[in-house]
Amino acid sequence: MDIKKVEEFVTEQLSNNLDSGYTFHNLDRARDLVSNVNKILSEDKSKVPEENTLIAAWFLYLGFTRDYKNHIRHSQEMGNSFLSKENFPNDEISTITTLIASAWDFNEPASKEAELLKDVRTAYYGSEDFIELIELERLEVINVGGLAPSSSKFRSQFLEILNVNHQFYTKYATEKWNEQKKDNIISLVGKSIKAKKTEKKEKLKVKLKNQSPERAIQSLYRTQLRNHLKLSDIADTKANILLSVNAIIISLLLSNLIPKLDTPRNSYLIYPTVIFVIFSITSMVMSVLATRPKIENSELNEKDLDNENTNFLFFGNFYNLSLEHFKVKMKGIIKSKESIYDSLTMDLYYLGLVLKKKYQLLRWTYTVFIVGIVLSVIAFAIALKYYGMGDEIIKAVTPD
Repeated sequence: MDIKKVEEFVTEQLSNNLDSGYTFHNLDRARDLVSNVNKILSEDKSKVPEENTLIAAWFLYLGFTRDYKNHIRHSQEMGNSFLSKENFPNDEISTITTLIASAWDFNEPASKEAELLKDVRTAYYGSEDFIELIELERLEVINVGGLAPSSSKFRSQFLEILNVNHQFYTKYATEKWNEQKKDNIISLVGKSIKAKKTEKKEKLKVKLKNQSPERAIQSLYRTQLRNHLKLSDIADTKANILLSVNAIIISLLLSNLIPKLDTPRNSYLIYPTVIFVIFSITSMVMSVLATRPKIENSELNEKDLDNENTNFLFFGNFYNLSLEHFKVKMKGIIKSKESIYDSLTMDLYYLGLVLKKKYQLLRWTYTVFIVGIVLSVIAFAIALKYYGMGDEIIKAVTPD
């Protein structure tokens, strides 16, 4: 059979139907493989059927155009189909499909052709570019195979293959590639040892970092400061809610109820309304006080500026200092871990004091609001029962 037809067929298939993710088993590698077959055939004195060997070599990578995992079966099927159309003898086709499978397995080759194909398929084991080539193969596994092995793991797998499951059979391969294969094994061992040392160092580093009290201390301060700020936000939100509710209540009173009070028949509503308004305004004022920001510390004097117990992390304690003075103070804080932690502790403590005042005032605000609502309802009920008529009250509180 004309080998040129096989070459043209395989070249067309690999050029047009092979996924771009195949960085290793591609047309260039197929041509290198066939080139090595020709080199061995030209120098090996043993009688090896050239035609069947070359055809099988061309078909070795053909199955990758169909599927990555089952490429051997697809190579056999595509080769069988093509050779049958070319009226190639059935017994020769069977031999070629057997050679395709034997080139990929780890069993002892059953023929000279199988030995040759095994050698050329694994010729890169004895290549000076072996490390780069297996990295291309790893990239192909990631792109097409759906796996993501690390470089160190992938090299370890090849180290086992080279040490246990591989050998060159032909004289040419043994003489030309075996020495470089040994060098590649040594290179893999070195990289494996280096990778294990690096991995061990990284694990130790992570372990020491996790066991370090510094990490726990920093997490403690970070968590507590964040919690304090969240609590402050919650308090401000609660105060704003109460402020909005009271504003709505007062606006309704001003627009609907209070204009009715100048009528003599509605005079009995004055006291309940006054109670309602007073408590609403009081809770509004207290809500504003709870959210009112504190800009400066009026209790701080010049002597306190040099005191180590002064919280310089609060802007109200340093905003009136000169830049140089502030730099000196900050350098004093960051001079050691102890002073940094002391400053963070003071900041946490004073934030707690601010929260205490804010939540106490907010608690009293809600208490005043509740008491005001209850007293107002009672006052309106008493006014309704003893001083007014139901229909007049309804008319009074209903908008015109």
